[in-house]
Amino acid sequence: MKKQTVLILAKTEHARTPYDEWLQDSGVIPVVITSPNFFEGYSCHITHCYSLSNYDQDDDGLFELVEKIYQITPFDYVFCRAEVDVIRAADIRSRYGISGQSSYSAFCYRDKYLMKERLSGEDVQLSAYRKVDSPEDIREFCGDNGFPYVIKPRLASGSSGVAIIKSLEELDSYLKYSENQVSGMLVENYVDGEMFHVDGLIVDGELRFIQPFKYVNDCLSYRDNMYIGNIPLGKNERLYSLLADTTKKIICCMPETKNFAFHCELWVTKQQDIIFCEIASRTGGGMISFLIEEMSGLNIDRAWLLAECQVNTVVYPEYHEDFQRFGCVCIPPANGKLLSLPSVYPSGVRRTHLTGKSGETYGGGEKSGLYLIGHVVEADDPASVQTIFSACYENIHNRYHWESVGND
Repeated sequence: MKKQTVLILAKTEHARTPYDEWLQDSGVIPVVITSPNFFEGYSCHITHCYSLSNYDQDDDGLFELVEKIYQITPFDYVFCRAEVDVIRAADIRSRYGISGQSSYSAFCYRDKYLMKERLSGEDVQLSAYRKVDSPEDIREFCGDNGFPYVIKPRLASGSSGVAIIKSLEELDSYLKYSENQVSGMLVENYVDGEMFHVDGLIVDGELRFIQPFKYVNDCLSYRDNMYIGNIPLGKNERLYSLLADTTKKIICCMPETKNFAFHCELWVTKQQDIIFCEIASRTGGGMISFLIEEMSGLNIDRAWLLAECQVNTVVYPEYHEDFQRFGCVCIPPANGKLLSLPSVYPSGVRRTHLTGKSGETYGGGEKSGLYLIGHVVEADDPASVQTIFSACYENIHNRYHWESVGND
């Protein structure tokens, strides 16, 4: 029987996504394209491994490399798990006639304006919004809807480039000092509510896993160098079914895709209205994948990869009340030089992922999905989980670990 091959766009290190181990005994051979930072980690384990400098931005270089690879090692599937790769992977499938998420589907799950257009008129609540091509578009939106409102890039991730505008003075300052071009942005009404997210997996067109979570702090907390946490909701909580059902409706309104993980963000107002924020056809960022694995036993990235390669060997878990004993926290760096890392973690820490190292100088948080250190924790209940989050934050942000770097 002829072995099959999957092209993988790999934006994470091998230790986090060991694709060779996940595909072992599956009959599918991985071919990996990654950045120079992660190349050595993959190349030690995977024969067909390629490095692309300027991985995030060089689309032309990526497609040229893919063509060279295809001439040598034709691939049967294409897989990626990062936001930056969703559209690129879909375009590669289109070029070579490979099944999987289409370019149109990828754009709808990536472009915040297109996804709202898909949902407009459906049984899903949206805040008022408008695409932005000029400063006049923002001013007209303000005239129609008033303050406050949010300006955000249509294609960015991790809450990067998001601005909350509360007055004409703030708008004038944004337009004057922002380095971003306003073209390609989205403006929408600010929603006064708590943010939740729902993560899950679709396999062969069927929902195999879904779980709502509450954010502890919000997606802009990194700007104050504060942590962001994630705690699963219990199935007996009213919001669990409301959030899960809303997410199912949203997916039904989006372009059909047979195999994909999803990460959907929703606001819940004081009146208990659920308002759509955005949805992505990928696994959640930060420590969310690790959290799902620790609490349920499901490695959602591995299960998605195997589904994409038509390998049906995964057992999908049912909800269990013990899920509520878990949570994860992502802690950004402080402003300064990291002198040392903690040698001991607070009680309850089950898993830790480090992205930084001692001796490096940091400028604080960069975006919500990036962190210096992340933990999955376990405790008796959600309140105790949140207490451990604070202990983890203090453990690394203790002043003894940092040296201020002044401007001489």
